Order: sequence, then structure tokens, then C-alpha cells
Amino acid sequence: MIKNMKKSVLNGKTLVAAAIVAALIVAIAAGAVVLERAQQSGREAELAEQGEKLRTSMWTDENTVFIDDTLYGFDHRLETFLFVGTDNSGSGNSDPAHYRGPMADFLLLMVLDHTNNTIGYLQIDRNTVTDVDEVDFKGNVIETRELQICTAHWYGRSPELSAENTVNAVKAYLGDLENIDGYFVINMDDIGHLNHTVGGVEVTIEDDLDAADPTLAKGKTLVLDDSQAEHFLRARMSVGQGENAERMARQRQYMASFFEKVKEKTMENPKFGIDLWNMLKDVSVSNMNGNDFSRIAQKLLKGENKGIHTIKGETKLGYILEDGVEHEEFYPDMASLRDEMIDMFCLVPIEEDEDESEEDEEPGDEDADLDEEDADEEYEHTDEEEA
Repeated sequence: MIKNMKKSVLNGKTLVAAAIVAALIVAIAAGAVVLERAQQSGREAELAEQGEKLRTSMWTDENTVFIDDTLYGFDHRLETFLFVGTDNSGSGNSDPAHYRGPMADFLLLMVLDHTNNTIGYLQIDRNTVTDVDEVDFKGNVIETRELQICTAHWYGRSPELSAENTVNAVKAYLGDLENIDGYFVINMDDIGHLNHTVGGVEVTIEDDLDAADPTLAKGKTLVLDDSQAEHFLRARMSVGQGENAERMARQRQYMASFFEKVKEKTMENPKFGIDLWNMLKDVSVSNMNGNDFSRIAQKLLKGENKGIHTIKGETKLGYILEDGVEHEEFYPDMASLRDEMIDMFCLVPIEEDEDESEEDEEPGDEDADLDEEDADEEYEHTDEEEA
């Protein structure tokens, strides 16, 4: 539904797009004349960069989202990665006709902003009610229903299709976001393995976790061993009110500390991102690679950390899953979703942005205020390093 509304708004901007194309043609023609006269090679590079900025200034599916009845755009160089932790539900059957994936217990969208040199995270409640696709064994959508977002991983027909279906559900939830650059899925049974890669993670126990693990005494600060890490991150029904929100708070605390450990290890060893990938690739389902992990590690080391954010909303018990049992259902506050997306993606409302452009810009000044984009450092690695 959001996708159709977004396309409708974008299609309604045909005249604006045509004006931008016309301006682009003029800019390219003018740029060609300048290039012929330019004597300095640096100026050629500058003009090429400005032309690229003009080219990407048009709003398309790739750089827009539709949230709370408003179309927003972004022009920063972004990379996004979805990290998912799954529970022990599902069939475990490799036959696509009978396969049901485990549901998602943990969802974290990581946003690398190469324009502003920041890294931020958006934690998503597993019980968020949004559009979820049921797909066949080829990945074709059978139907779309409003369900808890954790079920998207159940409705895949293979581990990879389950991961892709979860990515699609997250994109739909975030205003029909066009691209998520990579996914990394790990079963919560392997949290100990994750913990081991950084030599344990330090946390302060803020809940009464005695029923889950007597060694996790409330008020105690300790470096979690691998078994404790799993209990700390997974315990829910035996803790407090048994609500997912309480567990999400512990997950945020753990992941914030985990990323700090990755930062420390990258400071000691610039290739730690590659090492981390090699340690985790065999216990995960992912379309990422060592280069992705390396860029993340370097951004943790050199970029500004915006922290782990969440979306406000209301949790209630309901029967939307239609299995005869009450389950938690999280209904997001759209204003909160909008604000978090604006912060993470540096969104601007397109209508307002275009109106201001029409009023303020003079003919021929289209490229007057273009800033030079900083190039982000690339980290290339050989196949041997990732082996």
C-alpha cells in the first residue's frame, strides 16, 4: 500500500522532473564548454563531480521514502545493513515446499553515512505490525498481510529467501525504502560465538535475571562469557513483565558495547573487520562479505557514532497472527518513525524542498552552491584474505 502511494506521489511530479532534466541538459552543455577551456586537471574532476551531483538531484524510488502521508528524499551517500537474530521456531526442513524459517528475535538496521561520516542504528521491535509478504519457493509473493515483522523470516522458503523477505518487510515499514545493501542473519543459539569474536562484552545487569542465569546478579558489572551472553540477550518470559521491550533494552546495551569492542580491536588491527567476517561467516546467512565488514569497522573507528535509536509506539495483545493465541503487537507512532528516519537518513520533505528551490533559484544558478563531496576511503581485499 505504501509503495503504491509513494509511486503515485512521484508520478505526480512529472513536470518538476522534466524541469530538472532540462536544467541538467543546460548544465552539461555549459560544463562541456568549460571543460574544453579548463587548463587544470583538478578542474576537470571538479566539473565531473558537479555533473554527478546534478544527475542525482532528481527524486526517484531509490532516494525517497513515504512516511506519514509525506514524501521525503535524501541525497547523502549511504550504506545500510540489516542484522537479524533468529529464534528456534521454524521447521528446519530444507525442502522448500515444507520449509518455515525461524522468526526474528532481533532486528537492527545499521546506516553508514559517508557524506557526514557517521554511523547510526535503528532497532526494530520484532512485534512491529507492518506489511509482510508470504512467498512461494521461488520467492514470488502469494499475498501480503499486516503481521508482526518477525514473521517475515518464517514465510521464506529457504534461509536466503527468509532473509530477503525480512529485508523487504523492513523496507516496507520504513516508508518503502528502496535499498538495503546487505543482510546478516545469525541464530540466537550462536550468540556465544558472536561474543567470543571480541573476547566478551562488558555490561551492567539492570534486570533481575536470576531465573535465567543466577550468575547475572542485578547491579553487577561484568564481562559476559559466551553462555552468559546468550542468557542476557534471549531471556524474556522469566524476566520482569516478560515483555519484549525489556529484552530490547538489554540488546541495545549489549550491541553498543559489542561495537565498542570492534572499534578497539580495529584500532589494534586495521584488518579486524576481515577477521570478524571470517569468524562469523560459517554461522550466518548473509549476502555481505569481508569488505563490507571492513568498511563498517573503519567507520566505527573513524566516524561519529549516532547511537542505537528506537521507534516509539504502543504494544498491545492481539490475535492478528490468527493462531488462536494472544501475542504482542507493536503499533509504531508515525511521528516517531518519521523523526528517526529524518535523523538516520537526513531526509528532507520533497514538496517543501522543491517549493523553496522554485522561489530562491535564479536561472543559470543551478550549480552555484554545489559543495565538493568528500571521497570515502575504500578498503579492498584479496580473496585470500577472505578465505
